[in-house]
Amino acid sequence: MFALVCIALLHSAAADSVEIGNGRIKLSVSSATGRFSVSWGNQAEISRAWGEAKLSDGAELRTDAFSSHKISRSPVRNAFGSGEQLVVTHSDGPTPTALRQTFSIYRGRAELLVRLDLVGSPLGTNQISPVVSEEPVKLKHTGPLQSLFVPYDNDNYFRYSSSAWDQKEGSFEVGSLCEDASRRGLVVGSIDHDIWKSAVKFERNGGIRAYAGVTGIFTHDQGPHGTVTGAEVRSPRFALGLYPDWRAGLERFGDLNAIVQPKLTWSGAVPFGWNSWSGYKNKVNLEAMNGALAFVKKELPWLRSGGVAYLNFDSFWDNLTREQRVEYVKHVHAAGLKAGVYWTPFVNWGEPDWKTVGGYTFRDLQMKDAKGVLLPKLDGGWPLDPTHPGTLQRIDETLKDFVDQGFDYVKLDFLTHGSLEGRHSNSSIQTGTAAYRLAMQRIVDDLSPKKIGRPFFISLSIAPLFPHGFAHSRRISCDIFSNIGASEYFLNSQNYAWWEANRLYRYSDPDSACEYRALGETPTTMAEARTRFTASVIGGGMMIEGDALTDPRAEARVLDIFSNRAALDLARQTPQFRPVFGDTGDKAGNAFITIRKDGTAYLAAFNFDKSTEKKLDISIGRLGLPDGTYVATDLWKDSQSNVSETIHLVLAPTDCALIQLKRQP
Repeated sequence: MFALVCIALLHSAAADSVEIGNGRIKLSVSSATGRFSVSWGNQAEISRAWGEAKLSDGAELRTDAFSSHKISRSPVRNAFGSGEQLVVTHSDGPTPTALRQTFSIYRGRAELLVRLDLVGSPLGTNQISPVVSEEPVKLKHTGPLQSLFVPYDNDNYFRYSSSAWDQKEGSFEVGSLCEDASRRGLVVGSIDHDIWKSAVKFERNGGIRAYAGVTGIFTHDQGPHGTVTGAEVRSPRFALGLYPDWRAGLERFGDLNAIVQPKLTWSGAVPFGWNSWSGYKNKVNLEAMNGALAFVKKELPWLRSGGVAYLNFDSFWDNLTREQRVEYVKHVHAAGLKAGVYWTPFVNWGEPDWKTVGGYTFRDLQMKDAKGVLLPKLDGGWPLDPTHPGTLQRIDETLKDFVDQGFDYVKLDFLTHGSLEGRHSNSSIQTGTAAYRLAMQRIVDDLSPKKIGRPFFISLSIAPLFPHGFAHSRRISCDIFSNIGASEYFLNSQNYAWWEANRLYRYSDPDSACEYRALGETPTTMAEARTRFTASVIGGGMMIEGDALTDPRAEARVLDIFSNRAALDLARQTPQFRPVFGDTGDKAGNAFITIRKDGTAYLAAFNFDKSTEKKLDISIGRLGLPDGTYVATDLWKDSQSNVSETIHLVLAPTDCALIQLKRQP
């Protein structure tokens, strides 16, 4: 039977251990100590690892501290494929409490899936670690190693980093240990996001900890992770994989998550259009909205995707009356376009004693700690309990009103407020993640085409990376406007989070592409504008303009930049641009590449320096292209040249290049 799924069970020379493998990966578990090792040939190894759980009473259980380690094996077949599974039960004789590890290896896959369960009489834990090792993680390399840091969410201008060694909590939900020169890399991350917040910590010259139950400055929590209780408490499954290219490893990690929780489907085209925030912020009014509608309709008839453009209110849409909004939406629809709106479902921006739906005050709805004290403001707003009946009623009523007003799109912001740890109204909900999932599913259900009779686009702004599957798009960075610093910050996120697109979410959202000036800022240069536009093209393809389109100077700039039809055509295809370099620390990489199935490639390159010209030389091999001569078409300069072996670029300060590469026969 095992031969049918091509998984060989191997017994090691040592009598106390059991090994299984599939030719790419091998797992060895000791029946004497309960420790396990996983290796990928002579390329990488995690050695003598154990699992552990911290109980509510402060006690700590370790798998290798139990006296008995019973190992059973069985074939496994599920959405991940066919393979073999080892279940290791760590116990002490008649004691009811035990730890149980489940390991799964699948045919042809480079990943090991591992989960740790706390079983026995009802117990509670707020931190459970399926993989802990103090032995140095081995990865074959000749150059320096990089350790990826992924922020929990995209708030507070947190940055991704290729050097996470000093991050106390590690990397949130997924981490990677890799060598940039060879691109060989281990990727480790959780694939279940129903209960826990998780993290992966690679120690410099040391071991690894993959664990659930993390809180801290990056999750914005004021206290510990919620305690999960029950006769059986399960950790999320963690996937451990080695890949010849760490970029493919992160994409594979995204694919694994999509198997567990598919992305929210969207059959329409990628949204193009305009958003009010950058240009008008809290000053948005009817004149601004009508000006944008007139400009997009008359001056930018080619700014369409699937024949449609969106005209979107951001925050402060209540500067207009409901009647004005309804009439505006009618005008948008009469022009053959669509309209969007904005909301923060988990935040009270006013006072706790203000009245809200259902006879409640906001104080009733607000999140509280274990002692019943209101959680403090986050980003200037009070967090709401996503499980409270009043919060859910408020969601239902507000979204129904948006639908009734005729809107086609909603941007949901400050969603991390709904994932905070605390005491929830629904006592069956024990963690912030579980609460967040409950309310986000309510939003999806309220806006389901089956319920409202038409498509409705859901876009997340400030939000956790996980759980996913509750929106059509998500921003991978915090707010960005038009200057070169904003573009560099955004491209730091693109450098290490491009892989979420079309896996976790249908699209990554590069924020509104403000080309001239955000309200309160100085105007940008043409070079900065080209860079900002190009960043949106490679960062997801949602070409949402953001300037004040009642300002003639902004209108002229937008008309100039958005006349790059070739770049807009590329954006409509939502290409997934990978980073060329993965050793940039907490800065952005300066080169990104996407390669089509027909071999045509597009290279985007950037110079973030404000005063110095930069020369950039990149070999064809480093880009992942076969040897040969290529016709290089510059989509900004509309010029062509032939290149082979190495591409040589000269970039003016704050400027960029967007190059199409076609191999000559």
